[in-house]
Amino acid sequence: MSSFHPKHRSLDFTLFVLIGLLLAVPRTVTATDLAMTVFAGRITGVSAWHDIITQPDDLDWQDAYFFAGALSYTWAHYFEDAMSLELEGQVVRHFGDQHLWELNLPVVARWQRFPWNDSIATSAAFGIGPSYTTKVPPMEVELEGESQRFLYHWFLELTLGPPDADWTTSFRLHHRSGGFGSIANEGGSNALTIGIRFPL
Repeated sequence: MSSFHPKHRSLDFTLFVLIGLLLAVPRTVTATDLAMTVFAGRITGVSAWHDIITQPDDLDWQDAYFFAGALSYTWAHYFEDAMSLELEGQVVRHFGDQHLWELNLPVVARWQRFPWNDSIATSAAFGIGPSYTTKVPPMEVELEGESQRFLYHWFLELTLGPPDADWTTSFRLHHRSGGFGSIANEGGSNALTIGIRFPL
């Protein structure tokens, strides 16, 4: 008998619906923007991503770091440019206690209309998609007991910058996991990053 919990089925269905909505082509496709985000991150030892938010004083930093470059293509706008949809390709190089490459391809929803944008240009984004590493990440095995090369990747991002500048500072929660047991029962990691986002 399968040990897969009904709650996991519900979460997987929600994930499936979310990806479907993000991939749905809106009536008006007007954007052809390219942007680059360059960022650096450090892996934490927390097993649940929300612990980073609820217990920020107990992140259990690991000696595992990475540099990353992410190229994003904005292909659609909603709500008079308040929301956009992007496809982002990430190349990540890990170093420290693990040495490997990570490749991610998330679909991203970005909200960029805030009442204070005349003072601080702000956007908030959520991206989700497949993640592949060139070998099983040793840090994920150490933290979770086991892992695998192919997992899901998602991120939360907040960007802040001067209103007239062509760059913003990017802060991300960078996450890899098995999608509530849908492709792996164990494995994954949570990292915090900081970087720069700018148009091309």
